[in-house]
Amino acid sequence: MPMRKRSDSKHTSNDSDSAREARVGIFWLFNGKLIIDTAPLSKAEAYGGHLGHPTSHIDHWTKLQREGVVPPEVEYEENPRGRVGYDSREERFWLRADRCILKKKALVIRIMKAMNLPSSKTRMEKDDHYQCEACLRRR
Repeated sequence: MPMRKRSDSKHTSNDSDSAREARVGIFWLFNGKLIIDTAPLSKAEAYGGHLGHPTSHIDHWTKLQREGVVPPEVEYEENPRGRVGYDSREERFWLRADRCILKKKALVIRIMKAMNLPSSKTRMEKDDHYQCEACLRRR
């Protein structure tokens, strides 16, 4: 299954700036494949001093189940997952994810590339909220 990127608008040669715009989003590592849904920073939802993806993990996973991308019996929190947001006050992105994702440098690079994230302005953070079942069993 290829990496999936949300298409918020059609990119033409005239809107190459929006194609290169940094993005916020949610993602999973499912059966060794990256599943990702993004939105351009200009279309992110504000909450507090942060900008984030307009869709929750559970809502997007349900959509993926309806589309047959993931099996209906697999819950959204079973697999490693994470989120990218933007801190407006610090003018920095944050990438929060399960340690099963963060320990794979090549995977983190793929996520950052897919979301056009500047490495100098992106902070990686392990987040207990995004622990997969395997990590929870190890605790």
